[in-house]
Amino acid sequence: MNTACGKRRAVFLDRDGVLNEDLGYVGQPERFRIYPFTGEALGLLVRKGFLLFIVTNQSGIERGYFTLEDTHRLHALLAEAVRPHGAEFEEIFIAPYKEDTPNDVRKPSPKFVLDAAKRHGIDLAISYVMGDRTTDLEMGRRAGCRTVLLRTGAGGETEKASGVRFDFVFDDLLEAARMLV
Repeated sequence: MNTACGKRRAVFLDRDGVLNEDLGYVGQPERFRIYPFTGEALGLLVRKGFLLFIVTNQSGIERGYFTLEDTHRLHALLAEAVRPHGAEFEEIFIAPYKEDTPNDVRKPSPKFVLDAAKRHGIDLAISYVMGDRTTDLEMGRRAGCRTVLLRTGAGGETEKASGVRFDFVFDDLLEAARMLV
């Protein structure tokens, strides 16, 4: 259990621009550059009692830039890089669709978050969604989570955009992990 009342809490993370550099349609290992603070930050979140999930839009799959298998290989590299810090992902959710393809999972849809909450007994009111784009923040709001804007990736531009709502803003994932309780 993650809290005194027996409810579990989680952090739902965007991938590109949050855990790794967003170089646009990242599908190959040589273009997958994990931020140097990612492992430390995720390990800290785990020690604070959070379950970790990734929710990522990867339209490069449908566009034919890379495959779902390529994406799984990148996630295996990520898992290997953060494991020494005591971090492990409960699940990684991938929406392989372009923006205009009808589907019910691409962010800002909260479907993946809601599914994870049911499967893992997560209290979304004490959980966080962390991302660098408005779609991440909107997904978090729709799911009933607290939202965290990170200034890495597209986050600096997102913060300047009008009408963007979030509960917290931090320079990067490590700062967020240190500050959140």
